[in-house]
Order: sequence, then structure tokens, then C-alpha cells
Amino acid sequence: MQDTQQGNASVLRGAFDRGFAVRRATVGRVFRAVETVLMFEGGQRTARRNAWAAVCADRNRARARAEASDILARLAPVNPAPGTGSH
Repeated sequence: MQDTQQGNASVLRGAFDRGFAVRRATVGRVFRAVETVLMFEGGQRTARRNAWAAVCADRNRARARAEASDILARLAPVNPAPGTGSH
């Protein structure tokens, strides 16, 4: 009788452990899936926002560089190259 009870307890313990592992894995998979969806969407949105900010910053720098070049070209004195001027 004692052996039978121990055998039954062992079987029940194994079934409980397997059931708990399956439940835990399912909850873990669901959590990971939700996290992946939320993080991927948020991460993709953030990446797009960062990329657009970089594009805008590049355009602003190019505009400022062109403006500075124009100003310097207008302000720079026109000097003939050495040896080509009149004496």
C-alpha cells in the first residue's frame, strides 16, 4: 500500500510539475509576444522620429553652410593672383 501511495504521489507531482511548466511557458510566451509587439512598434516609431530629426538637422546644416559660403563670397576682397596684376 505504501509503495502505491508513493507511486501515485510521484505521478501527481510529475503531472503538476509538467502542468506548471506548460502554464509558465505559455504565460511567458504571451508576455514575450505582447512585449515584442509593444517594443517593436515603439522602437520603430522612435527610429523613424530619430531618422527624421537627423534629416532635418542635415538640411539645416546644409542651409547654414550655403548661407555662410554666400556671405563669405560677398565679403571677401577680390585679389588678383600673385604675378598676374599690373605694376
